[in-house]
Amino acid sequence: MHKLIPSILFSVVALSAAPADELAKSEARLDSLSDYVTSTVMGKDDKPVSASGDVAIRVKNFYYDKVAPLQISDKARTTAAEAMFSGVLSATPTSDVNLWTTLVFPFDFSGYFQNILAKAPNSGPYNQLDRVPFEHSTDFWGTGAIENMTAGIDMRAGAFAGMLKAGGVLWASQSPLTMWERETAPRFLSQYELFEEEKTVSTYYKEKSFRPVKEGGRAFWTNRSFGGLLLDIYTMPGDMVAQFMLSQPNDMDAGTRDGLRMYGGQPGEIEMTGGIDLRGLVYAGRIAKQKLFNDVTLGVNYVGVQFDQDIVYEPEFLDGFKLLKKDPYLVDNHIVSLDMKGNIAPNLFAFVDMALAFDDSTKFYKCQDTVTVKRANLADTIRVDQRWSEDTYSRQYSTPEPGFYAKIQSKHWEPITLEMIYLPKNFFSPYGMTDNSRFRSWRKDEFYLGAGTFRYGPNLAGANLKLEPVFNRGRFDVQYGLHSQLEKGQDEVLFNYRLNGRNMWESSNSWTKFKPLMNMDSGNADGAARSVSRVGVLTPGIKFDRQRGGLYGGTWEMWESFGAYENVDQLKVSTLPEHQKWSAVLAIDAGYDIGNWFNTDRNIMMAVNASMSGVSTSFTPLAYSSSQSDMLLWSLFVQSEPAIALTPTLHAVGIFGFETWRAQQAYRQVALTLDRSLGLNNRLYGLVGANGIYYELSPINNHQTALGFGFDWDFAPRAGLHVRYKRATHTDETVSANNWKAHIVTAETKVWF
Repeated sequence: MHKLIPSILFSVVALSAAPADELAKSEARLDSLSDYVTSTVMGKDDKPVSASGDVAIRVKNFYYDKVAPLQISDKARTTAAEAMFSGVLSATPTSDVNLWTTLVFPFDFSGYFQNILAKAPNSGPYNQLDRVPFEHSTDFWGTGAIENMTAGIDMRAGAFAGMLKAGGVLWASQSPLTMWERETAPRFLSQYELFEEEKTVSTYYKEKSFRPVKEGGRAFWTNRSFGGLLLDIYTMPGDMVAQFMLSQPNDMDAGTRDGLRMYGGQPGEIEMTGGIDLRGLVYAGRIAKQKLFNDVTLGVNYVGVQFDQDIVYEPEFLDGFKLLKKDPYLVDNHIVSLDMKGNIAPNLFAFVDMALAFDDSTKFYKCQDTVTVKRANLADTIRVDQRWSEDTYSRQYSTPEPGFYAKIQSKHWEPITLEMIYLPKNFFSPYGMTDNSRFRSWRKDEFYLGAGTFRYGPNLAGANLKLEPVFNRGRFDVQYGLHSQLEKGQDEVLFNYRLNGRNMWESSNSWTKFKPLMNMDSGNADGAARSVSRVGVLTPGIKFDRQRGGLYGGTWEMWESFGAYENVDQLKVSTLPEHQKWSAVLAIDAGYDIGNWFNTDRNIMMAVNASMSGVSTSFTPLAYSSSQSDMLLWSLFVQSEPAIALTPTLHAVGIFGFETWRAQQAYRQVALTLDRSLGLNNRLYGLVGANGIYYELSPINNHQTALGFGFDWDFAPRAGLHVRYKRATHTDETVSANNWKAHIVTAETKVWF
């Protein structure tokens, strides 16, 4: 209507000045002219074609002034200047239909190498300045649209409304035990994420520091990413909703390494330009009834993964079974669940999910083909070719394993949240929050520092209790978690580098956002280890079932793994002990705004996040020391980020942090040199393993520090500058070769349109 009125006025003025014959013709067309004008107006906010997006330019310099000896060949990622253009094109032919596509184009400013450095970036004398095609989200061999290229159509028709999406990244969630991402780590203010949504500096600091968002939105992102087709029917009769998805099993290809064919397992994003071949399908569906009573929703969910049987013939898959002298097999996964979510009373929220997980295993049997070979003047010989044939396999379903999760929040007094979990050892949900990594088809018998509180996984039961009192100028949130394994498991323990691990991971050749749990040394040019690792599981495994110990990367994380051997005799026979382990965590997130102390209305937030965690082989309700009985691993983490609003458009943050880990039962492999063999120290024990390998007791006594600052500045409407500096250190008291110190600088400008 706002466009129709000016159009009619213009027509009236034009008619008043026209000749009589033209006036008669125009009057005859007046009604049709009005119809034409209104046909182009779909609503006050409708735009037939629109475009939006952002341009981000980021520079970084990770200067290691003290470099671990084995890091020398892994410095090519320490300097970078890169950019990203993201655009969303939308077309709205009618008010009931919206079509869009998302395109992202990465590029950098280093140009193209026309010599050996294009394919061997570590071969130059100044490795830290060489360009490497492993950068986050990008492939610098050529600009192109990467994984988050999507397209979709949103259709609304009365009682039905739905959205159909197709693309490389489809964000979706169902229920905690079927399809869910559990984000438990705080979103620290000092880390300006590459995916930050458009917001002013004051809003950014408010949501992360002044009054932090505890749940919902990007603060705790529950969606998983898939590639394929997603149909989301968000309006149906009877307050029903439904969701259906057909995808490929990204990050869980059981065949060639990482699902790559053309690029031979290169640990980077170059596969996103083509040649990706994920052999299998993911089926997912959900149907739910909203407003069952009050605002409670009841839903039924299913997720299934089915692999292509031809994977069994691929060398990388088959060779592991041959090495172990086992018949090869594929395992397809199925998970069904019933969940209920909503406010069952005005001050009482409940979220309950009950699931069954089972496997559809296809086992292939060995068969022998005999061939008689005729040879002149010699007796006939028989050649036996062994292979596995798809004609001889059996299919069987495992016994369904039940899983249970509940979250209850009460606001009758101060906000209190209780979480409870029960997961048997054989419960496996590749895309649920019980998947503690993002490699989703391989099961490992291991235990995490902070298990249950920060990470869920199979063979776990326990509870978290969180108290979040509300007061005017700050917060003091306390969380306590106690969990245990339901039955014995291998004493393979993992711990996360929360303070500086992300910087370590991003500065390595191996880092890749989309292929997590890569071994830290995967991208080294000379094959040498980046760090001296503690020994993990010594028995060989099948592909990514292997748990060799050492450093591993997550999506934005760095992990270290080790086996808690009790004595050298266990190492001799490659037998890792097994216990029913316990996890105890006490965490505090506190902050107070002291702006009123200085008679100013500017926010000056003093904030600290701390946790004390332990893994033990006996009931330990509070892990307060590494010297406690049966303590396999103990850790203390403290990070403080004071923040101040200097002006409405300029805010600053400080960075202070300390993190330590202690574990007595850790060993490392050592090479026995002639000099050392003449005078073995008392920790080597003269232990000889297979092939003359020696092991040395090397307790984990590590700590990291961080000291830095940063600022965020809205220098123009819809444009910002984000700068961070951190002095980071890592000290290994037992293995000095792992020590390093670094100056870490990042600067990013982001412009929205």
